Formats: sequence, structure tokens, C-alpha cells
Amino acid sequence: MMLPPPRRRVRTALAALATFSTALLVVTGTTVGANAQEAVPTANAEGAVPTANVNVPAETAGGLEPAREAAERLLGDAADGFDFAKLDEADGIDRYEITSTGDHVQVAATDPATAITGVNAYLGTIGQSISWNVRNLDPAAALPLPASPITADSNVSHRFYGNDTEDGYTGANRSWEQWEREIDELAALGFNEVFMPVGSEAVYFEVLQQFGYSAEESRAWIPLPAHQPWWLLQNMSSYPAGTSDALLAERAELGRKIADRLRELDMTPVLPGYFGTVPTDFADRNDGARVEPQGGWVGFERPGWLDPNSSVFPEIAGAFYEASDRLLGGSSAYKMDVLHEGGRRGQVDVPAATRAIETALQTAHPDATWVLLGWQNNPPADVAAAADPETTFIVDGLSDRYDDRNDLKTQWSGIPYAFGTIWNFGGHTTMGAELTTWNERYFEWLGKEGSRVDGIAALPEGGLNNPAAIDFFAGLAWRDGPVEVNDWFDAWTERRYGVDDPELKAAWRVLAETAYTLPSNDGFSEAHDGLFGATPSLSASRAATWSPGAFSYDHDRFAEALDHLLAAAPTAGDVPAFRYDLMDVARQVTSNTSRVLLPQLQAAYGARDREAFTQLSDEWLGNIDLLDDIVATQPQMLLGRWIADARAAAADEAEADRLEFDARAIVTTWGGRNAVNAGLNDYANREWQGLVGDYYKDRWERYFQSIQASFDSGAAPAAIDWAAVGAEFTGSTDTSGYPTEPEGDIVSLAGLAQAAHDATVPELPEPPSDGTHFLSDLAFASVSVNAAYGPVERDTEIGESAPGDGAPIRLAGVEYAKGIGVNSPATIGFNLGGRCSSFAAVVGIDDIMNKPGASPNVIFRVLGDGELLYDSGAMTKGLAAEVSADVSGVQLLELVVDPNAAASPAGQAEWWDRADWADATVDCGDAGPQLTAAAEARCIGSKAFVVVKATNDETAPVSFRLQSEFGEKSFASVAAGGNAVHAFATRAGELPAGEVVVEATRLSDGAATSLTVPYDARSCG
Repeated sequence: MMLPPPRRRVRTALAALATFSTALLVVTGTTVGANAQEAVPTANAEGAVPTANVNVPAETAGGLEPAREAAERLLGDAADGFDFAKLDEADGIDRYEITSTGDHVQVAATDPATAITGVNAYLGTIGQSISWNVRNLDPAAALPLPASPITADSNVSHRFYGNDTEDGYTGANRSWEQWEREIDELAALGFNEVFMPVGSEAVYFEVLQQFGYSAEESRAWIPLPAHQPWWLLQNMSSYPAGTSDALLAERAELGRKIADRLRELDMTPVLPGYFGTVPTDFADRNDGARVEPQGGWVGFERPGWLDPNSSVFPEIAGAFYEASDRLLGGSSAYKMDVLHEGGRRGQVDVPAATRAIETALQTAHPDATWVLLGWQNNPPADVAAAADPETTFIVDGLSDRYDDRNDLKTQWSGIPYAFGTIWNFGGHTTMGAELTTWNERYFEWLGKEGSRVDGIAALPEGGLNNPAAIDFFAGLAWRDGPVEVNDWFDAWTERRYGVDDPELKAAWRVLAETAYTLPSNDGFSEAHDGLFGATPSLSASRAATWSPGAFSYDHDRFAEALDHLLAAAPTAGDVPAFRYDLMDVARQVTSNTSRVLLPQLQAAYGARDREAFTQLSDEWLGNIDLLDDIVATQPQMLLGRWIADARAAAADEAEADRLEFDARAIVTTWGGRNAVNAGLNDYANREWQGLVGDYYKDRWERYFQSIQASFDSGAAPAAIDWAAVGAEFTGSTDTSGYPTEPEGDIVSLAGLAQAAHDATVPELPEPPSDGTHFLSDLAFASVSVNAAYGPVERDTEIGESAPGDGAPIRLAGVEYAKGIGVNSPATIGFNLGGRCSSFAAVVGIDDIMNKPGASPNVIFRVLGDGELLYDSGAMTKGLAAEVSADVSGVQLLELVVDPNAAASPAGQAEWWDRADWADATVDCGDAGPQLTAAAEARCIGSKAFVVVKATNDETAPVSFRLQSEFGEKSFASVAAGGNAVHAFATRAGELPAGEVVVEATRLSDGAATSLTVPYDARSCG
């Protein structure tokens, strides 16, 4: 007897977004109305929006069964609300179309992965999303039937994910369950090609034994998993050694499962190909082999490069592909990068070698694509010229990093390529990406006549960070053109959190303006890292050697996002995605305090002010503790889990210790002493619980203790062997302080982060008294410098990194007794309090740079309350310019030295830039009245009001005049310390951001002061 199917309970839609169920949103939250086809609305006679009936059997077209399985993994029983239908592919373009069948949401797509992209697009219309880090899914929610089709076509064929380093920095010991989750997420985001190196060590292990190496020798040459990516890139080998047969077999099995799952979804597993990496003594064991020595790579010896023109190359390449096919399965795309990061050509005929590599690949896999990375000088022009453009593809990692990266079509001999980005280096936890650059530049490149752009490539060195970045970037391939970024982020918040909250939208608009609008002309595609993770030094400007050396955005403005998120906590506090994002923003705000506090520590030490130094160092260590507590609230931010995953992959306790060393080293010292000294130390720094509160804090405590001892002795602080300190950490197996489960209340901790940020804002010094003042004699209101070049110097040029080591200021042969010496980039603020009338100085590159080989190039700027008062244009050595600016009414005067990166050699924008503000003075006199003012948009009922409050900070009465676009209000006399308050009615429910002008006039002498006060946007609907 057949039993009737069980009746499932009707799901309840998220009430806050039920009305958005028919919105036309693609996976990235952009409207696709231009692509949508008309459909009959499905509202019933009562006007309610019908929902999918999960009790009616769902249908799945042939070939889309993997999409059904993925939907079930993602949504559970709610997958029964979807039918999957097949669309025909046209010219390599993928497409999805979401409609209603009457009982179900129908997702029609060209392949299984695109079908899941379509599912995610639909979910975005009901306030859900599949993304990195934390998904926002509610399997119990109803699925409203679309009233109109939701459609999108891919605008490129290749949608590539995966840096060569991704496995090492994201997690070389990820389980199958973790990989399965990530594959589903990549499909949901719209990717169709994934670099997959897992298990490649087993291929090399087999091949080497066919060419004269024992199993023991082969295992000794192969690094442990976390370091394998750089071995596959031909950068290093044998460190750390100790792989076992069991681990080789386990990794090969995992790699096969990953590759097979990608194939099931019709996603291409891009596997490592063979281009000649061998042990350095390979030629001694194989007749006909010629090995080109490759020298060193940041403290490591490289493997050898078997000349592909050698007679033995086809044989070993054939053996490699045979083993790869058998262990991992075949593919239609293989990744190979010759001469990566300084590899040596030597006697190799590189064009001929290119053709030999290509021939070996085509022999094993006819019509397979050779994938190369666009990075530094790769691929070399002669490699690109020799490769067949029909079977070659380049994933460019620098598309957003340099403004002049334009003629790639010629440089790469017409090979098609992907517009790519590396927003993350080393797995840093910092927030930020060149999102606004992508939004414009991608479509510019794609739309050029004869464009060879045929893909996107998301290439973060470490993944599972910046979920907004990968969501936006993946969406480029499914959009018709640039979007309004604020509108995109508004939609992102709705599907990220499932609620429509103005505070959430305000938070992400702040993040869009700061961390996701990075400058594109300074040679970086990532945001700054934090200095808590830097090797301790008062002149530290970055934790990782090749990361930005100064703030990449306005950190105070960024911190406003935390205010908005905390305001949204009562509404969204239970949403897991919100709690993750609150952690991430609170982490970043706390991390940013390191860049504010370190120059203050440096100044206190330079002034030999022990009391101030001790207070600041205590604050520094307290913020490290707070940071450790903040990141402890999320599982992926736990060093304990990272180590536990490594140990779980081992066959025995000895191997577990080796894998723990591998896992610890990659995120700290990276390698041995040579690698530390070469710059790899802390390259993969990250703000994880345990790493922050134990390793980083221990280093800074040791450093501060050495400085305290120097206060006692009067001698320089004792040197600390940081390589030895790192070795002590990497060699440990003590995990007692590293939990594997998250803990803590992120809402309360985020409030502490807010307070920590506010505490780093120094009190403004008093404005100057009447008279003429040298700025070098005044207190600084703010200082932003690259601490690596040393502190700002008063009355000398900047000198070297130690305080007080500058020489007298000399510009164009003239010596000046007074002035300020800096190195670019630098911004120094002064509180003028509206009391001064004029600024004057002589500016230029100090004559100390008048020497061969030095090519300084800077721009001097003077800002008054953010408005540009003076711009010198580009200035090089030997020049001097007189500056004069009207500063009447200016509250904050800022002296800015810009490194002029656009006119400097790549990577050298700040070199030699010793810049002077000689004889910098301000003339100050009788000023207008002192006042403070604030404006705020508020809701009264459904209407917005602008509330303005002005305070008389004088000791005598003043009059006030408040001016807004909604009217004016005057107050004839306000007593000393009194307030003038007025609410301007806007008669609108939606109020954009704006400004109010507050004028104060002293009644005794008629002197006046004017302030412009901003207010934020407000929605009262």
C-alpha cells in the first residue's frame, strides 16, 4: 500500500521583505528590467502573492539533477519549491530565467551551476542570499511566485575563481564538507571555473619515481599542504617537508572529489599543468635533460626548471598528465606560469619552450586551454607571442591596481584575458577592495573596439573574506553596465540581512565610500593592514612587507559605519550575517586604532615622555585584548580551528605536529630565518583570536619592556631576535589558549570598539593667540604619516627614522631656521579656531635629495576645513615655491604632501620624498565668536525634520542665524553658554543628506563667525 506524501507546513515569508518578492534583481542585486520579458502577474483574486506549493512534486530537466542536489544542500525542503528547466547555450554565453509554473518557482538555465546562480538571484528578491562567510537563508520562508521573469545573460565566457595561493592561505586542510560548501557558494555567485590544486602532490610523487627518485626523496621534495602553492609556482620546495603516504592518498582523494563535484555542476576544475618543475639534480639522473637553475625566491632556493626544449620533457609531461588524469580526472583547462616572480631564463629559448609546453598539453588534452596569470611582468611578451591565442587564456591580477594598464591586447599578442582583481594578500583580514574602480573600468575594457576581455577573475590570495567584494565582483559578468553603487549596497543589505533598515543602509554606504572606494593610482589593490600584527617597531607602517604603508581611506569616516550597525542591532541583531559583519567592522575599527596610536607612541618616545609612553602602550595592549575578544565571536576567526583542522588531517601524532607547524608558520614567520629576513615574516598576518591575543601581544609586550628598560638605562632599546620569537611560536604545540568554538557577545564588544576608536581621537589644542606664529612652534591637531620614515621633525628636514636626526632645512640653496620636515605621504593638522587670517611658507624637496639617483616628486597642498586653498603641482628636487593662502575663518588647517604616485615609478612613489614646509607661519588676530553647532535629521511621524543646535561658547552674548534649504531662523541674543535650537520642517518622508549654515555675531563688536554643519540622510517612511 502506498502512503500519501506527508503534508509540509506552509512557510512564512520574511515579513519585512515580502513585498519585494517580484523585484527584478540579479545575483548582485542589480535590476535586470531591461532584460526581463513580460509575464502575466500571478496575484490571485484577493490580491495576495501566491507562493510555491512544496507539496506538488518538483520537476527537474535532464542534465540539471546536480542543480537539484545543490539546491537541496542549500535550502533543504525548500528546494521542493523550485522546478529546473534547461535553456540552450549560445556562443558560450550562459543564461538563466526565473518564472512561475503556477505551483513552483521555475529556474531555467544553460547548466547546473548557472541554475544555482539563478536560484540565488531569486532569493535576493525575498531578502535571502548565498554568499561567503555567513549565508542568509531561511528554509522555512515562503517562496513567492515571480510576477515577471528574472533573467540575466553572462557577458563573458570565463568566470574564474582562485589564486594560485588560495589553498595555502584560505585553508590547505579544509575538509570535503568545507569544500562542498564553498563550491555551492561559488556556483551561486556565478563562477564557472575554479583553480583546483588539491592532490597535485600525489601526481608529482608518482612521476618523480618514474624518473629516478625514490619514494622517500620524492616526499622530502614535496612541501606540506599550506606551502604547496609556491612549490607549484616553482618558487620553492622541501619546506616544510614530511608528507606521508597516507596524507598523499588523502589529498588525492579529496582533490578528486572536488574536481568531480565541479564537473557535475558543469564548472571547470582548472588543474595544475606541467611546465618543467623538477628537483635541481634532475639532469644528473636523466639523460637528455637540461635543467636551468632558477636561483632564489625571498629566502628560499627555487626548484630547477627542466628546459622544455630538452628531449626528456615530452616524456615527463606525458607521465604527469597521465597520472593527473588517473588521480584527479581530466580537464579542459590547466594552469601554468613560467618565470613566475623572478624566474630565470638563463639559456632557455623561451618562445620555443612555450611551444613545447603547449604541445605537451595539447597532446594529452586536445583543445585544452592553457591558463596563465597576469602578474608583475608575466606572462612575458615572448611567451604570449609564442602561445596559440585560440587555446590560451590569461587571468589578469592587476586590472584594478594600475591606472595605465590599458594596452594588454598588444602586450599579450591578442590572447583573450579576464579582468581580474587581487583584493586580498596573504589572507589578511582587512576590509576593502577597489569596488568603485571595477564598476567603471570593467565595462570600459569590455566595451572597447576589438576588446579581448572575455572573463572576470576573482583572485584574492586568501578567500572567505570581504563578502560584499566577491558578490559585487562576480556580478560584473551578469550586468549590462555600471551600477549606482549606493543603490547596489542598499539592495545588498536587504538580501544580506532580510530586513529593510535605514541604519543598515547608512552603514554600508559609509563602507562603500571608504573601504570599498580605495585610491586606484597608488599601486595597491588592497586596503591597509593593521599594525598590531606588525613586527614591533615604533616606525612600523605595515605588517606585511608589500602592503600599503598608510591609511587607505578616512578611518574616522569608516568608524561611522559601526555607529549605524549598532543602531540597527535591535532590528537585525539575531541575523547571523549581521553578527558576522558587526564583528568585521568592529574588528577593523579596533585594528585601525593601531595606526593612530603608533605615531603617538613614537612621538612620546622621541620626547622621552615616559608617562605618556606608558599610558599609550597600556592603551595599545588593551586594544589588542579587545581585538582578540571581538574576533573570538566568529568560528572562522579562531586560530584554534586553523590548528585543529591541520592536526585532523594527520595519520598519527608525529604528522599532526608537522602539520601544526606548517599551519602556524604560514600565518607568521612563513619560513625559516632567511625567509624572515627577506621580508616574508607576517606576510600572511591576520587578526584571529589567539594569533592576536597570544603571539602579537607577546611580541609587543617584549618590545615595550625593552623600551621601558631603555628609559631606565638611557641606552637604546635592546635588540630582539624576532625570527627566534617566531620560531618559538611555530615550534609550539600548546593550544590551551586557542578555543575551537566562538564565544562572546559581539554587540557589547562592538560598543567597546566604538569607545576605543573615540579614545584615540586627541583633544584639540588651543588655537593660536594673537600675532604671527611659526607652525613648528604650535601643537599638532592631527598627524598622518608613514611611520617607517620617522616622525615629523620641527625646524629640520625629516632625516632618518629616529626622532631628532634631521639636518637643517635647505631649499634651492637657502637654509631656513624654522619649518617642518616630512616624507610623503603626510598630513599635519592645526587648530586655528577661526582666529587666523593668512598662511605663508616656502615649500620644496629638501636639498639633501640633490644627489644622483634620487628622483623625488611630490605635490604640496593646503586645506582649510577640507577645502583646497593651495596646490603646488608636481615638484621635484632643486625647486622651491612660495605659498600664501587666506585662512580667514578656517577652523582646521591641513598641510598635505602627496607622493604623486601617478608621476612616480611603480612602487617608488614615496622614495626620496623629503619635503619641507620652510618658514611656515600663520597670522592670527581678533576673531569672531567661538561656537559649536550640530545638525541632525529626525523623524516625527512619517515626516523628516532637520534639528539644529548652536551653542554660544563665548563669555558674552551673541546673535545666531540658522540657514537651511527649508528656511531660516534668527535668535537676537543668546547668553554666554546658551543654546539656539530650531527644527526645520521638510514636509518629506525621504530626506537626502545636506548642510545647515550657522552664523554667530558678537553683540559687543559685531565680529562674526560662520560654520557649515552637515546632517545625514533620513528615511521616515
